[in-house]
Amino acid sequence: MKTCFATVIYKQAATFFEDLVNSLDSQTDKDFDILFVNDNYTTEELKEMGVITPDGEKCALFPSLNGNVILIDLQQTNLSIPETRIAMLEAAKLLGYDIAVLGDADDTLSEDRVKLYKKAHEIDKDAVFFYNNFVINDDESLFKDLPSSAASIEAIGQQNFLGLSNTGICIDKLSLEFIKSLEEGATMVFDWYLFSRILLDVGGGCLIDGAYTRYRIYEGNIAGANRDITKEYTIKAKHYEILSTRSKYIKDLENKLKAITPGEIIPNNDHKGYWWSDIQL
Repeated sequence: MKTCFATVIYKQAATFFEDLVNSLDSQTDKDFDILFVNDNYTTEELKEMGVITPDGEKCALFPSLNGNVILIDLQQTNLSIPETRIAMLEAAKLLGYDIAVLGDADDTLSEDRVKLYKKAHEIDKDAVFFYNNFVINDDESLFKDLPSSAASIEAIGQQNFLGLSNTGICIDKLSLEFIKSLEEGATMVFDWYLFSRILLDVGGGCLIDGAYTRYRIYEGNIAGANRDITKEYTIKAKHYEILSTRSKYIKDLENKLKAITPGEIIPNNDHKGYWWSDIQL
């Protein structure tokens, strides 16, 4: 099984790069590649970090891993955040990976995350993606009561628990045409759009017990750290607008949202930590 860990690296997360590298090198499964998509580091910075090495030299960042480090350098392209993530998926597809375990550059992985994802992919041939929980603070779970599977758009229609740091996608099940079509969803919540499209057009996914992503909440990454009804309303309005032509269920949600104002909304009492889950229609 051809496997990679894929992430977009960027200067704003430079402080956390060493932690990410260490968590990858500590994986119990050693047979996978690292796919780095560079957003805005300069070539000199990439050399200083050890991502770019002299010709013929193996990258020394991951001494215990058997795979290769592959760099997709986008520093001159000025792509948006969604566009860099689409480029990452496209690169994984063109490189022939069966599964890409995903992670953000400011998070870290449990040591058996890659192993458990590969095992799940071997066992469940129908799943298009897999997901795990986050932990924050002193190993507290970010999401409460995660479902064992996400089989349809209804699973994330009014909230989201599928991000680009707690999932892995069976790239072999996505067509290049599908990946390119994701450009339609260039919003600030691209992860929600991506997995909505996968559920609508490709298939479902399953929870991986025992794996986790350590989620870092700080000024540059505040999703899930606060509950802002007005912001959630704005995000949902745009999200539903983009997807409304693809799903009657989403169109109905869009209409229900338009019928109310943020000031009328009472925050969801049964809040499980999911992103964008305070407004229930």
